[in-house]
Amino acid sequence: MPTRLRSLFAILLLVVATAAQTQEVRGVWVARDGLTTRTKIIQTLDQLAAANINLVCVNCWSRGFTIHPSDVLLAACGQSQDPSYLGRDPLQEFVIEAHRRGIEVEAWFEYGFMFGWNGWFPGPTGVGPVLTANPSWIARDNTGNSQVSDGAGGFFTWAIHEHPAVRQFLIDLAVEVVARYDIDGIQFDRARYPSTSFGYDPTTAAAYQVATGQLPPTNVNSSAWKRWRADRLIAFHQDFYNAVKARRSTVRVTDAPTVMPGAYDTYLQDWPAWLAGGSLDLVYPQVYRTTTASYITTLDQQLNLLAVPLRSKVAPGIRAISGTPTNDVLGMVAADRARNLPGHVFWYAEGLYDDLPALTTNYFQVPVAFPQRPANWRPLGVQREENDPTTTFTAAFLPSSVVGASGGQARLALPFAAATDQVVYTLPVSEAGLWSLLVFTPGSAGLSTQAPHVVATAAGSAHVRVNQTQTTAEWREVATLWLAAGTTTVAVRAVPGQAVLADAVGLVRSRWPSGAMATIGTGTPGTLGGLQMAMWGRSGLGGSLRLQASRAVAGMPTVIGIGLTGTVIPLFGGTLYVVPDVVLGGLADAQGIVETDVVIPFAPSLLGTGLFAQGLTLDAAGPDGVSLSAAVATSLQ
Repeated sequence: MPTRLRSLFAILLLVVATAAQTQEVRGVWVARDGLTTRTKIIQTLDQLAAANINLVCVNCWSRGFTIHPSDVLLAACGQSQDPSYLGRDPLQEFVIEAHRRGIEVEAWFEYGFMFGWNGWFPGPTGVGPVLTANPSWIARDNTGNSQVSDGAGGFFTWAIHEHPAVRQFLIDLAVEVVARYDIDGIQFDRARYPSTSFGYDPTTAAAYQVATGQLPPTNVNSSAWKRWRADRLIAFHQDFYNAVKARRSTVRVTDAPTVMPGAYDTYLQDWPAWLAGGSLDLVYPQVYRTTTASYITTLDQQLNLLAVPLRSKVAPGIRAISGTPTNDVLGMVAADRARNLPGHVFWYAEGLYDDLPALTTNYFQVPVAFPQRPANWRPLGVQREENDPTTTFTAAFLPSSVVGASGGQARLALPFAAATDQVVYTLPVSEAGLWSLLVFTPGSAGLSTQAPHVVATAAGSAHVRVNQTQTTAEWREVATLWLAAGTTTVAVRAVPGQAVLADAVGLVRSRWPSGAMATIGTGTPGTLGGLQMAMWGRSGLGGSLRLQASRAVAGMPTVIGIGLTGTVIPLFGGTLYVVPDVVLGGLADAQGIVETDVVIPFAPSLLGTGLFAQGLTLDAAGPDGVSLSAAVATSLQ
């Protein structure tokens, strides 16, 4: 090619690679060293958000333990999480802080089938808690050995890939996270063998014999034996994908396999078949090279293995640690863009910081949407301070300098304040839907354990009671509420006899499945303005709702009728809007509230079912001596 044409081609490639993006995966892996404290999480996410990163893959299964509290792990081995994190939930901390910044979160199961490391809380056998409790799960090679060198004098122990209980344990770990956390994706790692010499345990040998009529061959690289094990991993990956999607279809399933042909030849990891079979939404192959030229060679080898439509699901992993010059990291991004790939994921956060300024200047100048998502899937969270111009307050809430407070300032109501004293925040709501209410607690002693936060929702005023005695300064998610588009208010009210602090409050868009919630009709009068009904939480399968009757006279009997059928029947001068299947209640507390929770089973047969609730209380000022609330309603999704 003539020199001039080569130059023109190079210019054209540069223009294509640097063209403005509207959608792109800009992901980063965050390992356990990014989770040591809440402060570390915040520092990490601040740097990534400033560089317009839109995805973090955060470690949650590492060294034989979950980093978050897990009932599945507890049932398997008697321990609920990595001992280094007891008393914390780093995954929830990360989800809250990432979503405040508009960043998506994938829960990254880093260790996959690798269940223990003798260098980390190895237990009495050196293989970690799960395999100590379940020794029949230990994988073995063709010599009977179970130890895989860590390269530094220690060893890893893997679980049997073919063992049904091992497979179910890993699926259950993932589904538990999907059910408990408002995450955006699940990333399973090490869906591979440690080497082709593994698979000689009794469970795998028996399964192979049933399938083929033969015992595993002595040749660990027998083509039929390799193919069978790789196919069984394909089947596991499909089962894993199906289980996650059955629990919540909007959760993305990804993986970060090694590159071909070594992925298959060495680890029996045929990830192109995972893509072709539909068990991946995106894949992040580890194209870990230190120069742009070698990266392009390896990347094109991978893409040539895939049908053209499947390439739209490939966001390559880029090695961004010591040894990879920044200019080469930039060249790798350019190569991905020139091939119209959906984006890139960088290994890893602690090594990427030096490259972020150059990436931001050259490629990530502005935020972009994440592919495969509707617009504003994770918009920036909104927050308001007590001294914001839109915030109002009564005189009893005094300005106060509080250690740990957001911005260093807050407003404090002392125990002699009246229940009517309050600080009222006004927050914008960009679209109707489910939102999480966040409250900043500075970690001060002596505050209220039930500070009322009254939120104007589409299904009544929710009285959210917040324990302000947290020992650390942090944002906390205290409620999930269905809000109408426009604005909402959050009123922090005083509690006579207790000190109540009003600091910052915020909203982040929730992506839990839920039906819309609404108020139906009007209620009848009463002493305090008439009984009021509210519904909040999430009405998705596996979720729960708080049904709350407020403005009752303290101590008065109050009931809540709950039903699956609506009606319109005159009653006590008002209208009954629900045919009750269940009636619950009690005496109104000192704040005039009676409430109950409804747990929604994860039963697909309930999809689309309506749920209605309405309250009734004895009240001398109401017609016929009672006050009937308006109703609230939703549908199960």
